[in-house]
Amino acid sequence: MIPVALAALLWGLGGALAGRSMREIPPEVLIPLRFLLSFLLLLPLVLARPPHPSERARLLGVGLALAGAQAFYYLAIHAATVATGIFLQYLAPSLLTLYALLKGERLPHRALLGVGLALFGAYLLVVGPEELKGGPKGLAFGLLAALSFAAYAASAQGLKTPPLVALGVATGVGTFLSLPFLLLRLEALRALPLGAWGAVAYLVTLGTVVPFGLFLLGVRTLPARTATLVAMLEPVSGALFAWPLAGEPLRPEALLGGAMILMGVWLNRR
Repeated sequence: MIPVALAALLWGLGGALAGRSMREIPPEVLIPLRFLLSFLLLLPLVLARPPHPSERARLLGVGLALAGAQAFYYLAIHAATVATGIFLQYLAPSLLTLYALLKGERLPHRALLGVGLALFGAYLLVVGPEELKGGPKGLAFGLLAALSFAAYAASAQGLKTPPLVALGVATGVGTFLSLPFLLLRLEALRALPLGAWGAVAYLVTLGTVVPFGLFLLGVRTLPARTATLVAMLEPVSGALFAWPLAGEPLRPEALLGGAMILMGVWLNRR
């Protein structure tokens, strides 16, 4: 659980430090650039320790799910709002809980209560009085991001491939799928200001390689449903970091929502 919690803290810190700069980059530039630079950074590890043939097909599925989660998330925040995109993406633990129940798994009542508390807390923290915005298009992208994130966690659960090697393969899949869009927007890429490149550098290293590596490390032994729920600490840490770093005040309902997410995670501890 600790690696996933650390990943959530890094994602939240990244949102507080570079969120505005990243939102100014067109998604058809940011998404493939994130995958490409992350893949190039991890490629030496993949070449040095190639995954076992028995897991290669599964890693392809992990890559497809990761590509969908990232692409649909950025499309959601551009079609709607950041709050809408974040909240809808974190429907993933609810979807995995529903899937477990449909399969006939018996989950403790405290675990179900924890998922409900965390979901309501995320709404209070992330959305608050603004309500969900963005229309059908933004909502559709957000729901697809949630489905993809749930599939990413479920397909990666129990992998034997080292986390950074698995992430290298996954980002390679994302690069293959998204690179044509970047090639069509080379002018927009050249026009990126210097500050945007700083945000991209953070996004690649401490926003992708390190936290997603930690997430893959955690989900090797942690159930996917629990891992995605612990990842909901991201908006909590983002709100806390944004207070001193971006001067954003902590609203009372945000504090209540953060406390509910923490309680939901605690109720689902193993």
